[in-house]
Amino acid sequence: MSRVALKIVGAQGQGVNSIGEICAKGLKRAGYCVFGYREYMSLIKGGHSCYQLDISDCRIGSSETKVNILVALNHHGLNKNAGEVKDSGIIIHQTPQWEFPSDADADLRKRNVTVLYLPAEDILKKIKGKAILGNMLTVSAVWSLLGRDADDLKKLVREQFERKGEELVQMNFRCIDEGVTFIHDVVGAGHALPIQPIALPPANSQLKSNMLITGSQAMGLGLIRGGCRFYAGYPMTPASPLLTFIADAQNDTGMVVKQAEDEITAAQMMSGAMYMGTRAATGTSGGGFDLMTETVSLNGIVENPSVFILAQRPGPGTGLPTWTAQGDLLLAIGSAHGEFARCVISVSDAQDCFDLMPEAFNIAEEFQTPVIVMTDKHIAEGLFTQERFDQEKTKIRRGNLITDPKQLKKLKSHDRYDPATTDGISPRWLPGADAATYCAQGDEHDAEGAVNETAKNAAAQMEKRMRKMEALKKMLPEPTLWSVESARLPPACRQGRAGQGKWKVANDDSELDLLVVSWGSNKGAIRDALATFGFQLSVGYLHYTYLWPIKTDRLQSLMKKAKRTVLVECNAQGQLGMVIKMASGIDIKDRILKFDGRPFFCDELSSLLSAAPAIRHP
Repeated sequence: MSRVALKIVGAQGQGVNSIGEICAKGLKRAGYCVFGYREYMSLIKGGHSCYQLDISDCRIGSSETKVNILVALNHHGLNKNAGEVKDSGIIIHQTPQWEFPSDADADLRKRNVTVLYLPAEDILKKIKGKAILGNMLTVSAVWSLLGRDADDLKKLVREQFERKGEELVQMNFRCIDEGVTFIHDVVGAGHALPIQPIALPPANSQLKSNMLITGSQAMGLGLIRGGCRFYAGYPMTPASPLLTFIADAQNDTGMVVKQAEDEITAAQMMSGAMYMGTRAATGTSGGGFDLMTETVSLNGIVENPSVFILAQRPGPGTGLPTWTAQGDLLLAIGSAHGEFARCVISVSDAQDCFDLMPEAFNIAEEFQTPVIVMTDKHIAEGLFTQERFDQEKTKIRRGNLITDPKQLKKLKSHDRYDPATTDGISPRWLPGADAATYCAQGDEHDAEGAVNETAKNAAAQMEKRMRKMEALKKMLPEPTLWSVESARLPPACRQGRAGQGKWKVANDDSELDLLVVSWGSNKGAIRDALATFGFQLSVGYLHYTYLWPIKTDRLQSLMKKAKRTVLVECNAQGQLGMVIKMASGIDIKDRILKFDGRPFFCDELSSLLSAAPAIRHP
C-alpha cells in the first residue's frame, strides 16, 4: 500500500492539533485519504502530545507506527519520537543548537534521516510576526516537504482567517512564503544530509469531495438524523467532544442540550424525555456509565426506550482518561442489576457513527428497552476521510407506539404490561394521551403497573420481558464478513490502489486461509493490515456490530472452513471471545490482545498476524 505519515509532537497548548488539522484539510482537498490520530496526556497545558496524519490515495482507516516526517515543536519531541522516523525520513524542529546523544545521532545517520532546524523565532522577528504565527510557518515548511503548492495553502488560510481581517491574512501569507523559501534554500544548498521532498502517491480525484470528520461529529449528525430532540450529558473524556458538537449545533437543530450536574441526573433526564415520547440520548465514559446503571435497570423494568452512549477509555478507576481501550464490553452487557432485555451496539468508524444512531433509537422504541451504543477514544477523536452520508437511507421506526386517537380509546390499562404478549412487546402510549392510565414504577408490577409481589406474577413478568430478547436476537443481522478481492493479484498490482480499496461484503462463507474476528475501532487497522498481508492467501474479517444479544451461527460456519481464526481486541481478557464462548461454547484460542491505551497500528498488526498462533501482545 502506498502511504505517507506525518507526525507533529509538542506540549499541549503549542498548536499541535492546529498544524495537523490544516495539513489534513489541504491534503484531503488535493485528493488524498487522510486518517488522523491524536495522543495527549490528561493535562490542559504541558505534557507531551502528538497529532499523526496517515495519507494515501486509497481509503485507509488506521495509522502506522513509523512516520516519514516528524515535526518536533520542543526538545521533548526530539528525545521521545526521533526513533519513530522511517529510513530516509525527515525531522524538522525548532530547538536552537540541538544535538542528539551520540547513539541516537549515529542511528539517524545510518538510516539517512535528515534533521532540519527551522529557525522560527528568527524568521518571525524578521517579518515582525507574533509567536502564534509560528504554527503557520511550520505548516508551510511541511507543505513544501510534501511537494505541495503554496497557493493551495494560501486558499485555505484566506478561507479560515478572512473574517478576521486582511492584515492577518497577509501576515499568514508572509509566513507561508518564508517557510517555502526556507525549505527551497535548504534543499538547494546541498544540506549535510540531502533533503528530498517526501513523494506522495498520485492524487485520487474521487476523494476531493469527501468530508473530513471526527467520529464524534459523525455521531452527532447521526443523532440529529435519527430524530434526537434532547441530549443530556456530563463532560467526561472521550464522550465530551460529542456533547460539545451537539451543543454547538443547538441553535441550528432546535435540539435541547443540557449539561447535567452529574451522570445520574443526565441518565434520568434522558429517560424522562424518552418516556414522554421525545427521542433522547445521553453519553458518558466508563466511570460515568457506572453511575448510570441503576437508571439502565429502571428502564428495563418499566420497559422504557432509552439510549446510552458509552465512550470507552482504559480503566479501572480514572485509569488512562485520555487514551483508548475496549475494556467495557462486559460492563455494557452485564451492567445494572436484574435480568432484562437490552441491546449493545458498537460503532467502528465515522460511517457507523452516522448510520447506527438512528438504528439505536429504532431498536430502543421497537423493543421498549435500553440500547447501549459503544464507541471509544480512537473513534471519538479520530479524523476520517468520509464519503457523504446517505440521508435518505434512514427510516424512523417507532414500534408499537400508539398515537391514533381511535386506537387510543380502545386501550385498557392492563394492555401496557400484559404478560400474555407473544413477543413481550406491549402497546405503548404517552402520558397525557386520551387513553386508559397505568402505573410505571421500579417495583415488580402486574399488567396495569400496580405493585404485585406474588410468585406467579413475578415469573410471568420476567418471562414477558425476556421474550423481547429472543425477538430482538431474531431481528438483528449476523456479523459482517469482509473479504479482500485483491488477495491473489499478481505482484505488479499489489501496490497503491490495486492493493487497497478492494474490500467487499461477502455473502457466502467460502474457505479462508485466515479469518480475523473483532469489533469496534479495530476494524480500520485490521482491514488495512489484511489488504497488504499475504497476497497469496485468502483472508477475511468477521466484524461484530451487534454485540448483545450475540449471534454466532455464521462464525461457527466460517471457523469450520477457515484454516486459522484469530481474535483481535484492545483489552486484556479478549472480552468478545468471552461473550462468544458464553453464548455458544466456541473458544477462539489464537488471540492478539492490546491493552496499553493505544490502538492497533496497521503495520504492527500485520506483523502480529504473521506470527505463530498464540495469545500475543504488542
